[in-house]
Amino acid sequence: MNDARTHRVTKAEVVQLKGDTYAVTFTYDDGTEETAGVGSKETAAFYAKVQKGEVFPVGIHPLLLNAAQAEKLRR
Repeated sequence: MNDARTHRVTKAEVVQLKGDTYAVTFTYDDGTEETAGVGSKETAAFYAKVQKGEVFPVGIHPLLLNAAQAEKLRR
């Protein structure tokens, strides 16, 4: 039996950090938020799209793909 607590991404918003650097702010169904820098606006939009609705164990970072790999997949 798995007793790990999980939470679902209910909102994923692209935010601009500095210049051309972007991040995604993930909001979970338990009310917590986490912001992760990813690089380009396109990569941030990709992560926001594919991670919304996903379920993660509490404490696990929502970016399961590394940013460089995500950029390759997006293209």
